[in-house]
Order: sequence, then structure tokens, then C-alpha cells
Amino acid sequence: MVQLVLTFLLIGGVELEIDWSELSIHFYGPIDLTTDTLYLEELQTRLDSLLMTIPLHGDLSLGEAVARSQDARNYFQTALSYPQVVSTRYSTAGEVQNEYVLSLMGPFLQELIPHSTQQSLHQQETEPAADPRQEHMGQIPSTGFIVDARGAGFQPGIFPRLLDPQGNVILDAGSVDKNVLLERGYVHYAHSPRAALQTRELGLNPLRLVAERTVGRNRSDIVLSATDAERILGSPLNLRLLHECRVTIIIDP
Repeated sequence: MVQLVLTFLLIGGVELEIDWSELSIHFYGPIDLTTDTLYLEELQTRLDSLLMTIPLHGDLSLGEAVARSQDARNYFQTALSYPQVVSTRYSTAGEVQNEYVLSLMGPFLQELIPHSTQQSLHQQETEPAADPRQEHMGQIPSTGFIVDARGAGFQPGIFPRLLDPQGNVILDAGSVDKNVLLERGYVHYAHSPRAALQTRELGLNPLRLVAERTVGRNRSDIVLSATDAERILGSPLNLRLLHECRVTIIIDP
């Protein structure tokens, strides 16, 4: 699986990478982290810096959100103390290092889910316009969404939002099934259409959308065209798929 790297830091021997395909942070370090106090201190500093570069959504970074949540701070402190080992490498000089991984998914996200400043458009649909089973009679129903954000300056984040051209919220983390979000993620990322189609949650017939532009301080909120917005909002089935977090975003290399 191709790793989607947003940030790479190599300072004082500590390197951190984000794999957006797995929503995780990878780094190499000593076999026994607990005995290398200086390394752990540098690792904590670099992790704090990295989290500040990761968008939570268009207007807030993950680092800023973590600083406001004791549970989130405890999560990352514990994860650094007991990181998962995924591989071991050996240098020609005889040095041995483990590859460690820290997940960006976990129960701590529950506290970081933003409260919408405005009601999502699909939350305003109190009564479905039609039975979704009859809506698609004669055609293959959609099973998820692929949003192509390449070339739009999009920055991957934890809770990117989808907006219509007027800035109304179509999708945000406050409008989805929280159990689904915590179990398998809010959105997924891919580097190509082929990789996106391999996302299990999308099913066999995902609806393809294109990002017109990005907005927000972090450029991690996506504005869709009026046509694409209507394709979502005009279908009770599509609204349900959003609620189930069946969205994959194609990002630049």
C-alpha cells in the first residue's frame, strides 16, 4: 500500500511521517524507548509540532484541539510510552531500530468532534422526499462518494467538511454516525482513482464528485459545485451514505 505522506520531520535523529491511507504516524527509534530519555523528549517535542500542522478541519489544527482536551493529551502521551512496533531495520553499521506507529484514530476523537456553527443541510431534511429503494429503481444506486480534490490545494485533515457554493455545510463530523466515525474513520484518503475504488466502505458504485476549491484557514474544507451538491442533497439514499461516513478523498501526492 502506498503511503500518503503529508509531513516529514528529521531533526535530531527523530523522523515522523503521516500515512494518510492509514491515518497513522510512523517513526523509527531505539529498540528500548524507555531507556533513551533524550530521544523520548525530542520525540515528544516533534510530535507536538507535527500535530500543529495537521488540520482537524478548515479552521483548527489537531494540535490546537489536543491542547484543549485532557483525554486527547493523555492518549498521545500513553501512545508514545507504548507505541506499536510494525517492523525492525538493521543498518550496515550494525544499528538496530524499530519502526513504530501511532494511530490518529481512537476514542479520544469523541471529544474533538466539532459542534457545527450552523445546521448541516441534510440535517434540515426532516422528512425524506422519497423511499430510497424506489428512488433508484431502474438504475444502480450509489454506494458511497469519491471526492477528487487534486489540484484544489486541499490539505488532508481529520474532519474535513464538504460545503455547497454558498458555504452551507453538506457534511461535517457533527452530522455523522459517531459509532461509525470512531470505528472506521470519518473519511478515507487515496492517491489515485484506482486506489480510491479499493476503499472497502465505498461499495461497487461510488458517486464521483470534484472539489471546485478549498476554504478555511487550513484549506481542508472542500467546496463542491452546485450540481454535485444537489446530487447529494436531492437523494435520501445519498444523505444516508454521508451519515455512514462512506467518503474517500483523492489527494495530491
